[in-house]
Amino acid sequence: FILWECSTSRMELFKATLWIYKSACLKTVQLLRKNWGLIFAPLAYSLILSVAALLLGPFWLIGGVILWIVTAACASSGLYLIENVIRMGKATINDFKKGFTVYLGEILTIGFILWIPMMLLSRVAYATQEGALLVLAIKILAYVILNALPELIYQSRLSGLALLSGSYQFIVENWVEWLLPNLLIAAAGYLLAGLVSNLTYWMPYFVQFFVLSAAFGLFLTFLMLFRGVLFAELNGTTPRSRLYRYKANASK
Repeated sequence: FILWECSTSRMELFKATLWIYKSACLKTVQLLRKNWGLIFAPLAYSLILSVAALLLGPFWLIGGVILWIVTAACASSGLYLIENVIRMGKATINDFKKGFTVYLGEILTIGFILWIPMMLLSRVAYATQEGALLVLAIKILAYVILNALPELIYQSRLSGLALLSGSYQFIVENWVEWLLPNLLIAAAGYLLAGLVSNLTYWMPYFVQFFVLSAAFGLFLTFLMLFRGVLFAELNGTTPRSRLYRYKANASK
């Protein structure tokens, strides 16, 4: 009887998790339909970065530092757009322009905090025979542990080192619920990228570039909106509270 009860409980938790995924996906599609112009934001950022790289290339170290700041500013703008869509249902061109400075400080701080240990690690690790594999393993581990950083930046009041510990805590508590759909969407995006490339290879270069850019923007926007919606659903909740919400919704 106890085993049957545990099995039933796990099945209900599984159904509750699927319900959260379904709700997050439907909300993401709804938000994307109302803000379809966002799919061109990645193209705008890539153009900005391309021009910045071209202009700053001759300045070596100083140019590299400024280019990193420009990259962080573009990331800040992107996060601010996603934040406005999730919180208020829409984003405007003014949000695009304003966003370049909203989270710039946080992103630069996180980048600096992570750059120091990774630089030291690389110098030590590459001096050993298995150094390259060690660095790769640590980078993969850091990617997993810090995977929720973008959402924490615009959905929490944390800053600096607290953002790193907050991401670690969130992943520890929700690693299955969070990482599984992200991996599935990434895999689907990889397959779709190959399909779109095969379908557009015969087109003129300009048309092909536009279609591929729009497809990439659509995928990236969907992914970031889905992550934001899912994070809001999971953060600060427990499996028990999610199960309660699922049952309450099912009883309506």
